[in-house]
Amino acid sequence: MAVVLAFTCTVLRFDAAVFAAAMLASKIGCITRPTVTTFFATVTSSAVVAMVIDAYYWQQKWMWAELNVFVFNVVQGRSSEWGVSPPRFYFTHFIPRLLLGAFPFACIGMLVDSRSARLSMACFAAVGVFSANAHKEWRFILPAVPIFNMYAGIGVSKLYQVARFRQLVALAATMAAALSLVITATMTLISSYNYPGGHALALLHAIEPSSNVSVHIDTFSAMTGVCRFGQLRADWVYDKSEGLDLDQFGNFTHLLTSDPKPHSKRGFEIIGTQHGYSGIRLDFKQLLAGQLPISVRQKPLVWVMHRVHHGGSKTGSACFTCDLPV
Repeated sequence: MAVVLAFTCTVLRFDAAVFAAAMLASKIGCITRPTVTTFFATVTSSAVVAMVIDAYYWQQKWMWAELNVFVFNVVQGRSSEWGVSPPRFYFTHFIPRLLLGAFPFACIGMLVDSRSARLSMACFAAVGVFSANAHKEWRFILPAVPIFNMYAGIGVSKLYQVARFRQLVALAATMAAALSLVITATMTLISSYNYPGGHALALLHAIEPSSNVSVHIDTFSAMTGVCRFGQLRADWVYDKSEGLDLDQFGNFTHLLTSDPKPHSKRGFEIIGTQHGYSGIRLDFKQLLAGQLPISVRQKPLVWVMHRVHHGGSKTGSACFTCDLPV
């Protein structure tokens, strides 16, 4: 276990160290000297492997990606640049949303089962540490979900042992599981509309046959689906530089942007528009037609732009608008 925790924290997810430390602290009396030696030996060897691999792929010496993430987010405190939430947010928003129907049973399980109190306290301590950071994301506390689900199972089991509540508990647990499944499927569908940047890049690949392409990807596009896996053309230049002056965009042949107006005045034309999620529409009249009463509203979010060649000539005049299927 020490080897797995050390490798995970060093190579895969540095923030997993918070949960690892909390779990180890809850079992401090069981930790032996060989365990400590194995843990630090694994950390050291894993760090060396990570730096060799990261340095190769990032083309930087002494590159340790997870350490850089830790320094950026925690030491420098720059994670707040991506949004802030109040300290209670994990407990009042993310945990109930992650557990859905299991949440009330998890609360009951933690109240009625004292045997695993150390485990629950360690879990809450880890979530509390993350709560101290102003920037919060649900993915940071994913290691806590299996533990809470375990407590939900304990809660259902304890309630089911009460004979007069047995049928009611079975019905409630079944309905909670079914409701969680429906909500998860619905939210998965809705979340698929949150990646207009990635779809815009795919649209550019589809409509631009040229090999002499230099495309700038703005921050919004990069945050909504553009990644290395979508950069399919080895003969293209993909640039995500931030803080550029408007005149510097003239060095690119194409743009993916969430704000086309300033570029339209500086020699760029819109050749494609990508729509994305803008809300939910409820129309119960659709039930009469045998359709779901819920649908996803979309609006233009990312524009694909092409620089007009000097002298007023253009490489193309068609404009493509892409909606995601509802």
